[in-house]
Amino acid sequence: MKKIIFSLAFLYMVYSAALGAEFSDGRIRLVLHENTGHFSLYYLTYVDGKPYEPLFTDRDPRSSFLSLMVNNQSYRLGESSFFKTTLGGTLSAPVFMYESSLLTVTNSFSFIKTGSSLLSNGVMLTITITNRTDRDVAAGIRLLIDTNSDENDVLHFMTDQREINAEETIEQDSIDRYWTSKTGYLVLKVSLDGHTRPDLVHFANWKRLNDASWKIPYIQGRNFSLPPYSVNDSAVCHYYDPVLIPPLGGSRIITVVLSGEIEQDPDSVEISSDSTSGITGLHGAAGGYGPAGRSGSIQSDLVILHNLQIQLDEFASSNIAVSEEELAAMKLLISRIKLKYDIP
Repeated sequence: MKKIIFSLAFLYMVYSAALGAEFSDGRIRLVLHENTGHFSLYYLTYVDGKPYEPLFTDRDPRSSFLSLMVNNQSYRLGESSFFKTTLGGTLSAPVFMYESSLLTVTNSFSFIKTGSSLLSNGVMLTITITNRTDRDVAAGIRLLIDTNSDENDVLHFMTDQREINAEETIEQDSIDRYWTSKTGYLVLKVSLDGHTRPDLVHFANWKRLNDASWKIPYIQGRNFSLPPYSVNDSAVCHYYDPVLIPPLGGSRIITVVLSGEIEQDPDSVEISSDSTSGITGLHGAAGGYGPAGRSGSIQSDLVILHNLQIQLDEFASSNIAVSEEELAAMKLLISRIKLKYDIP
C-alpha cells in the first residue's frame, strides 16, 4: 500500500499569553488564547501580500465565545471563575478543557478539508459536555461568532437559500444547509447540515447578542445597528438547547464546522454531509468551468495552483508516493482550470 501524506508539514509554536498558542495546517491557522479560553481562526490567502486573514473578528478574541447554560444558569466559558480553563490535546487535535464540580466541557479542534480543497481549509469543533454529578443535569451550548462584515456592507450574510441583510433566524427544521459571511474576497462558511444542527441560528446586532445570557427576542426586519454603541455590527449565534445529560459520566456531543474560501473560487463547494473523515474529496461545482463558467477570479485560480505546487514539492522532497486516486484528482483540477481559460 502506498504511503500518502496529503497535507503540509504541521507547524506548532507557543507565543506569549496575549498571543496564544498557534496551530497551522494547510490554509488554516488556529490561535488558542489560553488566558481567556477563546480562539481565533485565520485563512491563508496569498492575495495582496496578506498571507493570513481573520475569518471572524480578531481585534478582541473575547467578542466570539462559547457559553454554557446549566440548569437555567449561563456561564461564559473561559471567563467564568466557576470553570477552570486548561489547554491540552495534541499538535493535530488541540483541546480547550473547562472543568467544574458539575460538568467538564471539552472543545476539541481538528483540521479538515471541505469539498475539493487540496489543503486543510477549516476546523471542526467537537464540544463534549460530561456530567460529573450523580444526578441528571440539563445543559446547552451557545456559540457566538462576531463576523467581519464591513459596516458599509448591505448584504451581511447568505445561505444556500437566501440573502440576509437584516435580523433573521434559521429554525432547526429549515432547509438551509450553511451560512456565509464575506469580507472582501474572503468567505467564512459555517455548516448547518450533516453535523449537529443548531436548534436556532440568530443573525442580529453583536451587542444585543453579547449582552444576553441566552436567547434574545427576534425582531423581524431589524437592522444590525444599536445606537449609540454600534453601527451595522452583525454577529451570529448558534443555540443548542439544554437537554438532560445522564449522571456519572454521561455526555452530550456537539460538532460545528467552520471553513474558509476565496469568493468565486472554482474549487469551493458545499460542505460534505459526512461529519467525519468523509469531509475530504473532490466534489467540484457543476457548470463552474468552460466558456460559461469564467466568473471565478484569476487570483483565486492562482491560489489553487500555488497550493498544488506546495503539495507537489512536499511529495518530491519527502520521496512520497502518490496514489492513483490523488493523482487523478490533481490532473482533473488542472484540466478544469486549463479548460476555463482555453489553455490547450
